[in-house]
Amino acid sequence: MRKVVPLDRALGGFGAWITGRKRFQGGDRLRLKVVEESGGALKFNPLANWTKAELDAYAAEHDLPAHPLVAQGFPSIGCWPCTQPVEEGEDARAGRWKGLDKTECGIHVARAPGAVADMGGDI
Repeated sequence: MRKVVPLDRALGGFGAWITGRKRFQGGDRLRLKVVEESGGALKFNPLANWTKAELDAYAAEHDLPAHPLVAQGFPSIGCWPCTQPVEEGEDARAGRWKGLDKTECGIHVARAPGAVADMGGDI
């Protein structure tokens, strides 16, 4: 509700959106397509084919800073209640939904067009 409803409202007038998901992040993302259909809209994943080394090289070449939470043990950053620091040797996304049988937040789970709007309430 904290992320899905506001995002769906913001994207309501658009037929497509762009994500930063990458295959090297593992799990279900290993099969990530560059272009996919999601809830009646197109979802573009332009970094899907990038490797971690390519992403790091691009960031270095363009002098892009790392997110400050990365240095604090958060290599994958989600919303506050769903993200914990990763222990040494764990997968980069191990801190996401720790202890839960979940691999993606609601914004990346396929749903029928208008499904979130049916949840009701003002968030």
